[in-house]
Amino acid sequence: MPYQKPLPVSQLILDIQNPRLPDNHSNQLNAIKNMVNIQADKILALAEHFVNNGPNPASLPIVMPSLDDEDIYVVLDGNRRLTALRLLGSSHLRENLLIGSQAQKFQKLSQKFEQNPISNLLCVVVKDRDEADVWIQLLHRGQQQGAGLVEWDGQVAARYDARKNRKSNSALEILDFVKEQGQLSKKTIQRINDGKFPITNLERLINTPYVRKKLGIETTNDGNVLVTHSGEDVLKGLNRVIDDLGTSKVTVSKIKSQEQRIDYVNNLSADELPVPEKILPTPLPLENLSINEQSGKGNSLSSTGDKAKRIPKIRSTLIPRECIIKIQHHRISKIFQELKRLNVDEFPNASAVMLRVFVELSLDHYLESVIKWKNEQVENSKLAQKLTAIINHFEANNLLTSSQLAPIKKAAGGQTLLAASVKTMHGYVHNRHSSPIPSELKIAWDDIQLFLETLWK
Repeated sequence: MPYQKPLPVSQLILDIQNPRLPDNHSNQLNAIKNMVNIQADKILALAEHFVNNGPNPASLPIVMPSLDDEDIYVVLDGNRRLTALRLLGSSHLRENLLIGSQAQKFQKLSQKFEQNPISNLLCVVVKDRDEADVWIQLLHRGQQQGAGLVEWDGQVAARYDARKNRKSNSALEILDFVKEQGQLSKKTIQRINDGKFPITNLERLINTPYVRKKLGIETTNDGNVLVTHSGEDVLKGLNRVIDDLGTSKVTVSKIKSQEQRIDYVNNLSADELPVPEKILPTPLPLENLSINEQSGKGNSLSSTGDKAKRIPKIRSTLIPRECIIKIQHHRISKIFQELKRLNVDEFPNASAVMLRVFVELSLDHYLESVIKWKNEQVENSKLAQKLTAIINHFEANNLLTSSQLAPIKKAAGGQTLLAASVKTMHGYVHNRHSSPIPSELKIAWDDIQLFLETLWK
C-alpha cells in the first residue's frame, strides 16, 4: 500500500521510461537533457515556483525503490520537478544543457535557491509501477467523469480570485445581478449553474468604456459596479448581453476587437438600452439596486418554455419569505426561522455560519431518521459524502428528477459554482480569512432550496 516518506533529493532519479520522453534512455544525463529539450519553458516556470514557494504540499512525487539499489528511488510521477531541482542545484548541468536567456534565468534562480535549498522531498512510495498506475492515470488522464482533476472554467476561476483578493469582480457582480433579477434562457442559467458561463467575454465587453456607457454602468477601481440609470433600464441591456454570451449567440470571435465590441452594443435595439437623457443625478451601487418586485421577473429552470418566471429574488434575507419548509426538528426549525429573518446584507458572516449549520444538521437528520445511518457514521462522514448518500436515496425513490439533482451531484463531486459555495461554507466556519459575499450566499441558497424542501417533506 502506498505510504508517504521524506527522501533526500540526492536519492531520487528520473524514470528513463517516462512517457514524456520520446525514447527510453540508458542514463540520467540523457533523460534530463531530453526533458529540457522538450519542456524547457515549463521546467523554468516550475523552478521559479520552487524558489518562490517551495515544494507543492498538495501534489507529492510518486516514487518506487530502484531494482538496482535499495537506497535509490525512481520518480514515476514528478520528473519535471526533479529536473528543475537538478538544474537549480548543479552548475555543471546548467552549463552543459542550457543556453541563452534560459541559462541566464536559471543562473539567477540558482543564486536564490542556494540561500534556501530543497534537500528533501516528501514523496509517495509505491512498491512498483503497477501500484502507481491508478494514481498516475488519475493525475494525467483528464477529468475521467469527475474522478480526475477537474480544471476550473473562467467563471469559477474568477470567483475564486474575487474571494481570495476580497475584492469585487465587476463581471461576476453583473452576472449575479442578472441571474437574480433578469429573465434568462434555460441554457444560460444552466451554464451559470455549471460554472461554465464565458465570464472572460463579459469582461471584454464591460472593460470597454463605450460599452459601459451605452449599458448605463460604471466600474470603480475596487471592482464595484455603479449604475447611471434606473435599475429596470440597466437590467434590460445587461440581460440581453448575458443571454447573448450564455447561449453562444455572441462568441469571442465577434467581440475580439474594440471596434467589434462597439458595433455589438450599437446593434442592440433602443428599447434594450437606457435612455441617455434619463441619467441619474448620482450613480448608485449595483449591489444595492432593487427592481420593482411586482414586475415578476426572475430566473428559474422549468420544464416548460425557454424562459420561466418565479418569485423574484430581490430580498435582504438569505432565505426568501415565500420559502416555507415544515421542519419537525425543534432546533433545526428555529435555525431556519432565524435565517429567514436575518438580514444577509448587514450580517453576512452570521448568515454564512448559520447556513452551514442548517445544511449539515438537515442532512444529518435525514440520514439518521430516513436512511437509518448510525450516529457514528454520520459523525465520521464529510459533507460531500452525506450529500451523495441522500442523492442516491432520492434517485432510488424517485423523489427528484435527474435534472433537478444535477447541481447537487456536481456539488458533491467537487464541480460547479454550488460546489464552491458548499466548500466555502466550511471556510466561513473554520477559516478566519474567508469573507462571505451576500449575493453569493443568496445564490447558494437558491441552488439548494428545492433539494432541502424535498429533504424535509
